[in-house]
Formats: sequence, structure tokens, C-alpha cells
Amino acid sequence: MIRSSVIGFAALLLVLVPSVAWEQATVGAPSADDPRHAQGTNLGIYTFSARCSSCHDTARGGAPDRYALNRKTPEDVFKSMTSGSMASYTAGLSELEMRVLSVYVGGRPFGSAAAGDLSAMQGRCSTEPATNFSPKATWTGWGVDRSNARFQPSPGISADQVPQLKLKWAFGFPEGNSAYSQPTVEGGRVFVGSDTGFVYSLSAATGCAFWSFKANAGVRTTIVIGPGTGTRAREIAYFGDIRGNVYAVNAETGVQIWTLRADTHRLARITGSPVLYDGRLYVPISSLEESGAGNPNYPCCTFRGALAVYKASTGEPIWKAYTIAQPAQPIKTTSIGIQLWGPAGAGLWSSPTLDVKRNAIYVATGNGYTMPAVDTSDAVMAFDMKTGKRLWVNQVRANDSYIRNCPGKYRPEVPTENKSETCPAELGPDVDFGNAPILRILPNGRSLIVIGQKDGHAWALDPDKKGAVVWSKQLGPGIDNGGGGMQWGSAADDHSVYFPFTRGGNGFGLTALKLESGELEWRASPPVGSGAPATVIPGVVFSGSTLGTMYAYSTADGRELWHYDANHPFTTTDGVEAKGGGFGGAAGPVVAGGMVFIPSGYSDLFGGQLRGNVLLAFGVE
Repeated sequence: MIRSSVIGFAALLLVLVPSVAWEQATVGAPSADDPRHAQGTNLGIYTFSARCSSCHDTARGGAPDRYALNRKTPEDVFKSMTSGSMASYTAGLSELEMRVLSVYVGGRPFGSAAAGDLSAMQGRCSTEPATNFSPKATWTGWGVDRSNARFQPSPGISADQVPQLKLKWAFGFPEGNSAYSQPTVEGGRVFVGSDTGFVYSLSAATGCAFWSFKANAGVRTTIVIGPGTGTRAREIAYFGDIRGNVYAVNAETGVQIWTLRADTHRLARITGSPVLYDGRLYVPISSLEESGAGNPNYPCCTFRGALAVYKASTGEPIWKAYTIAQPAQPIKTTSIGIQLWGPAGAGLWSSPTLDVKRNAIYVATGNGYTMPAVDTSDAVMAFDMKTGKRLWVNQVRANDSYIRNCPGKYRPEVPTENKSETCPAELGPDVDFGNAPILRILPNGRSLIVIGQKDGHAWALDPDKKGAVVWSKQLGPGIDNGGGGMQWGSAADDHSVYFPFTRGGNGFGLTALKLESGELEWRASPPVGSGAPATVIPGVVFSGSTLGTMYAYSTADGRELWHYDANHPFTTTDGVEAKGGGFGGAAGPVVAGGMVFIPSGYSDLFGGQLRGNVLLAFGVE
């Protein structure tokens, strides 16, 4: 569930390699249609599996593991491969391949390791700026509240005012390649992570910067703000990075309080935002194992999704529950002597949803990596909040065993002769859940869990009947007919649920259904799909397109109220050269205090021309 199954490899390279490096490195490089791209031989994780994992994943000869390596900058790694101790092991790799490998190992773009330091930035806040921005205006975490509905009932702006939204300020992420972290608003400040590994605290009113914090790798999660009970901090900012690290930082000063490694698997990462409740931090864990497992030299596969819970003040572990109950076991050895394992997969890509009434926490799982796919993949699961005991599971799609660079019915562009023994015998369609479960209470008091799936299917489940299906609706043509689906996030208010489609056209950009029955209310059709999570306020739903336009629609009938095209350069508060791009990933619009905050430039799913590195703030004159 790392990305859409239709991603081109050239698009991923554009995400990983900074603009200048890409332009320099691609001179004379293979075209996007070259079979070397389809085989993934240039992909960082794939190349690592082929060239580096035999030593660095086994500590052979004292070699540092991936976790230790990711503390190095891409520049350090590149230097080691070109003129240092690793030069003999990378013989035959092109400069582009080594650059992509360096970015993968370093966990951030070239040139970014020090670029986010405030000492090198303009636009610093000299003092707490005078502002009429309400310190009580709040959006903390991914879904506003524990229900993950992405419904802001007190936005500070009315539906009538939305057409008057104007850009107030823009903040550029230094050396950033993809704006993929959703901002949080708390106490008059905006907290936001970046693909460079820096987290920033900004003034919500002006965009000036109070502090920056350097994590070990890119920060894709939303920042969660909570009280500093048990510490010397008044408030704490919590987040995770793409190397599986969790952080607690003083929200006022940016000083680290604690950090830990959430999972020891070499390819673990945190993409779904943590959830804070009653002194506990709930952290979902996913992985990149499906991206490199198609390599014949990789011992596929051992990762299993997990939900880890920590004492918020200290980071002390409380419990950890796995989506796959038992660890992977040896299955067979390939013809070249590579040990294969299983079962594996079912990562947690999205934020967990808390149900305090039922003492339950709900998660949505990714696809399986091995055959047969586990019965907890492509599922909604419930765990006991206090103990981590599994309460129930509802698998909505069986037999979705998927890893990249493998041929199959749903990947006809991959030549069959390139199939590795690590590939599933029958490649699944990769239609798991990127959406977080949404918990809503109907007027009659009944609760529903509503969620969108990557195959275009909308589901409503009953939490009182072990996730039994209440209603379901196929909103698009389905994966067998090349149709898009719901990738990263849906939204729901008190009467409707809004599903954005990753790929649009044919009337499938954004769909509104009645919450109680699943009955179709309306469709809105931007020129391309709605890649970003939707956000709803009373009377208005925001949805961003993959080509870089943010839309606001009337919740009554889907009529367009406002739009903004972010595909251009911006003058930024920090003086950084920045541009907008596609809206997508797990970063949707955030509305608080009469302002709308939107990261622009997510490029993990689509072409490099949609890359961007800017956070935009809108308000009414």
C-alpha cells in the first residue's frame, strides 16, 4: 500500500532526487519506457536489496544496519559510494542510481540536512507576534478529533465567506521535494513536518518561524499536540518519521523530550499520524518492504503491521498489538538460495480511530506481501484500548498479495520474464486501505464506521456487531475496469460522508453519500482525481486535485464555491524558493480560526512536475 499501482518509476525518481540533481543526473539516462525502469533496478530500496542488504541487514563484518545508516546524510552516503569505503561495492551503478540510493539511505533529499536550521533562514519570529488569531482555534492530529471524521464544526469561517478566501502567507520548505505532512493548529501556532526531516513551529497569523527540529528522516505524519503532564514542558508535540522513529518535543521551544524506535524491522516506517488520549500515545506502523521485495535477492517477507502504545510523558512502552498474530516463519528457499518467509504485510498506513465509549481502537490495514494473504489484510480491525487485545476483524478483500516490480493481471506493464521467485504466484490488485476509519453517531444514536477503499468501494460497518457491513457502495468502475478509488482520506459531517477519488473523470472526482443509508447525494468532477484527504466544515467540503487545484464545494449539492490553482512559484515568509504542486497523500486542508492551511506539492503518486515545497495559508480579507 505504498502508492497507487499505476505509479511510473520515473515519477518516483522525481520524488526522491532534488530538481537540480535530477536534471544533472538524467542526461543520457534511460527513458521512462526503458525496461530497466520497469524492473526497478534504479529504485533505492531495490538497489539496496541487491547490493547492500547482504551486509547491512546482517551486520556482516561489523557493517552498520539500515537504522544506523539513516543517521547519515545523502551526501555522506554518496561520498562513501563514489570515493570512500563503499566504492568497490557500487561499481557499475550509474550516478543516478547512486543518488537515488543515497536519498533512500539518508531518508531526506540532497542538500536538506542543514537547510531547515533557523540560523540559515529568514522570517524568524523575533517575539510572539501580536495577532487576532484565536489561540483557542485548534486542529490537532490528522482528523481533528478522535473520530477521524475530518469535520471541523467550529472553523471560524462561514460557507458564505469561503468564496472570499485569499492567500495570506506561504512558507517554503528548504530543499523540500514533496509537501506531504499535514499541519496542526494549536495555540496560535502551526506545526508542520517536511520530507527533509525538519519540523517547524510557525505563527498561524503571519507564517514567521519560532523553531525548527531536525528528525532523523522525513516526517510525513501530522503533529499531535498535548499537555506536558509529567514533564517540564507545558505542551508536547508528538510525531513519527519514515524510518520508524517516534518523537516527543517541547511544543514551545522545539527541544526534544524523548525519542524511540517503534519497530525494529529494517523497513518499518510511520506514515499514519499518532493519536493521543489520556496520557497514552497510539502509533500505527507500516513498512516499505513491499517496494523492494520483488528483488530476487531479498528474503521476502517478514514485516507485520502493528499498533504501538506508549506513555506520553516518557515514551515507556505500554503494549504493542500486531495485525498478524504470529511472526513470519521460514517457508522455502529459492533456486539461488534465498530464504523466503511468511506471512507478512497488513501494515497500518493511516491514523487509528478511538472509540472511548466501547473502549476500542479501530485501524485499517494494508495488503498482504505473501501468499496466501493473511485474513487481516485489507481489513478493518478493532483492539482493546487498554490491553491491545484483538476484539474483531472484518476483511473486505481477500487474496490481495502484492509487492512491487512483479507481473500480474493488474500489472501488465511488467514483463513476465522479469518475475522473481519472491513474487506472489497471483499478484493482488493492491486495493487495501489508506483511509482511516471514520466513527460517526447517527441521530438515532446508532454508531457507524465509514471508510473508503482503493478499489472505489465505500463501506459502512457496525462497531456493535464486530464490524458487520451495514451498507456498501461501489462508487467507480472498479479495479478490474481500470477505475480509481479512495486513496488517503475521506470526511464526514453529521449527515453525509464525502469520498475523494484518486483518479477522476467520468463523474468520479468527489462523491457525497447519505451517512445513514449510503444513498448517493451528488458528485463533483474536477478535471482530475481528488488526491488529498477531504475536509468538511458546516456547508463546505474541501478537496484538492492531483494537478494542484484546491476546490471548495457546497455540501448541499456539490456546487463549486471556490478554487485555487497552486501550480506556480510563491514569495515565502522564510525567503525560500518555493512552488506549489499536486494535492495528495495523507495531507489534507486544515481549517481553524477562520483560516485554511494547505501543504502543496505532494508528488509520491504522480509526475515530477507536480513536486512542490510550500505550505499555504488562506483567510478572508
